[in-house]
Amino acid sequence: MYASFLRRARAGLATVFLGRNIASIEERNYRNLLLVSAWWGPVDGGIYSFLPVFLARLGASPSLVSLLVSGPALVGIFAYIPGGAYAERYSDLVKLTVRAGFITRLAYPLIILLPLLFNSVDLSIAAVLLWSLSAIPNAVHISAWIGAMQKALPPKRRGQLNGTRWALLSLAGGLSIALFGWLLDRTSFPGGYQLVFLASWIAGLVNLYYIGRVQVSPFVSDWSAAAKPPSVGARIRAFGTSLTESREFNRYNVANLGYRLVLAMPAGLFSIFWVHELHATDTWIGLRGTAGYAALVIGYWFWGQVVGRTGHRRLLLICGVAQAFYPCVTALAPSAEWLLPAAVVWGFSLSGIDIGLFDMLLAACPEGRQPRFAGVANMMASVAITVGPLLGAVLAQVLGTRTALFAIASAQAAGTLFFLLLPGREQEETA
Repeated sequence: MYASFLRRARAGLATVFLGRNIASIEERNYRNLLLVSAWWGPVDGGIYSFLPVFLARLGASPSLVSLLVSGPALVGIFAYIPGGAYAERYSDLVKLTVRAGFITRLAYPLIILLPLLFNSVDLSIAAVLLWSLSAIPNAVHISAWIGAMQKALPPKRRGQLNGTRWALLSLAGGLSIALFGWLLDRTSFPGGYQLVFLASWIAGLVNLYYIGRVQVSPFVSDWSAAAKPPSVGARIRAFGTSLTESREFNRYNVANLGYRLVLAMPAGLFSIFWVHELHATDTWIGLRGTAGYAALVIGYWFWGQVVGRTGHRRLLLICGVAQAFYPCVTALAPSAEWLLPAAVVWGFSLSGIDIGLFDMLLAACPEGRQPRFAGVANMMASVAITVGPLLGAVLAQVLGTRTALFAIASAQAAGTLFFLLLPGREQEETA
């Protein structure tokens, strides 16, 4: 009887302390992931926002600015499958995420040095080339990161985390882009842009520091049961089977591919339109970014509350149609001041699209195969992001930038029909 009492007491104490330990790890992960997003804000509001503006001010053509988006996506088509296969070889996905992310971010200081080495035309081409090549380590970084994210928190807390961290990222990005825009109008060219890109690089390194503090259980691939570890070639071939073994994953890929194609079409046109058609200063471009990020903050909170009632498919349909108004409202702008309401349309609707597509991707990736499925999904998205901006550039050359934006708005509204392939709310609840 005494021995039985001791066993029950030890079991109770283990449950209490282990439970507290698990809870404390979850809370630390939650805080660190919020800091990860906060420090990504100056990167998103810095080099990601102003590199295309930098190229536009150098006189780059719409096609070259579009390559800033489609170039990395084109490299990603060939890099994501090997990158995902490489990530599956590692049990410590957090460490791999940090290492691959550091290599990816080496493109930032190299771009900072370009004005010292090249003239305007060659500088633009070199910047696009460096930005595109950084997609190779980024393929490993993204594949490992999605696998780590699935393990960082239980599914019931994931939605709350994503809404909060994306809102925080948007807040930090909005403040950064306003500050950087103000700075650029008060510094010489290209020195101001070099300062902005340097700040983005430093913030990107701090972002990696907090990624490294996330604790997750070791990744166990479904290959681990094999008597002999498979070669990289065998792992890559296994990606082909993942395209057919999951009907839900296939439907997600078709919907994601179709919609991202039309969503990416105006990516290279906005900076050209702001600079050459509206003659917007960097301060106004920064304020436009701040307005958009503020709308993202509100949108992430609002749609995060609503998605439980609407389901992800209805959320994507609503926000997809709303997002189509962004290129339309931009094209109607008579002056730079009107970019602010256009940015609000962009931010509020894009936040819902982000929540819907990301949550559905996580749900479609089976346990033990997250890097593999994430690699395939990102490869398919890269196809769309490669082709879309190039189609937009062709339209701009034929129709003019303003008219092309109107045509793209119509294509984006029609593209939301792809979301009908995704499971509705009732199917999500029974899954």
